[in-house]
Order: sequence, then structure tokens, then C-alpha cells
Amino acid sequence: MTNTYPRETVEFQAVTVTVNGQVVTDDVEFSITERDVRPTVWDVAVVNGSEIGFMVVGFDPGVWKVWARVTSAPEVPVVDCGFFIVT
Repeated sequence: MTNTYPRETVEFQAVTVTVNGQVVTDDVEFSITERDVRPTVWDVAVVNGSEIGFMVVGFDPGVWKVWARVTSAPEVPVVDCGFFIVT
């Protein structure tokens, strides 16, 4: 994902999360970090119809990294979902 948004936007960003080749929509959390920062704070995925993702709102200009964490006992995989840019 490499979408670009103006900093004034309030917009849903859908994210497709896959684990072992399967699309996952349940028990998913997202963390949005600056480009080279590891995730520490997680938020429940926003659901928009049949899609999951997060809201792009209030981000400073720059490159932001999207992380997903899937709770699937006994595993809890963390997935690098790519970047988005705020101008």
C-alpha cells in the first residue's frame, strides 16, 4: 500500500491482512508508526462494510508505516502492511 493523503483528510484506509496466504478480518489490530519506528500501541481495526482498516486523520506530513497484529491462539503474528504518505 502506498496511498497519499492531504493532512486535512478524514478517510478510511482499507487494509488486506493475510496470514499464511489467507485473508484475515477477525481479531485484527493496527498500529501506525513513523517510518522507522516499531509498533507499541495497538488499536482495534475499523470495520467499513466487509473491509477492515483504519482512519487516516490527524497525521503530520510524512511517511507512515502500517502494522497489523492478529490474535490467533497460540500464535500472534505481526504483519508489515506497508506505508502511506501524508502531505
